[in-house]
Amino acid sequence: MNTSLFKEICSTYATGVTVITSKDSTNKDYGFTANSFTSVSIDPLLVLFCLNKKAKSNIALKKDSFFNVNILSDNQKDICFQFANNKLSQTDRFNNVETIESKNKIKIISNSCSFLECKIKEIISAGDHYIYLGEYLSGEINKSKLDPLIYHEGKIL
Repeated sequence: MNTSLFKEICSTYATGVTVITSKDSTNKDYGFTANSFTSVSIDPLLVLFCLNKKAKSNIALKKDSFFNVNILSDNQKDICFQFANNKLSQTDRFNNVETIESKNKIKIISNSCSFLECKIKEIISAGDHYIYLGEYLSGEINKSKLDPLIYHEGKIL
């Protein structure tokens, strides 16, 4: 098994960059950068993302809880790196980030390309990650029609 070759091959596939936001049972905000987001189904409307089992955000992601997928724009590189920084507390990740709240009181990152509000339907254990399957509830596209932030070959573009 060649882990580094596997990672290099996967990095040749360009993906968008998102920040997944949620709240735990005490109303503490959580967020992390993810490029492992995709749509799954039209009937019903489903999406998924993957998260390392060791990530602190798993605390806030339980079946039937809510989350938002914030699809970052190309002028939000700093936000991407801030939410990817494991040295920052969950509270510090939101510092100087303009947000509003969704219908379910989950933070939406302002000036993103778009966002989706979802409810967790299923959590699947897969190796060292969990796959979170969520049902789409609502969302919005930024009227400014921004370009998305892209991850390709280990670089944020």
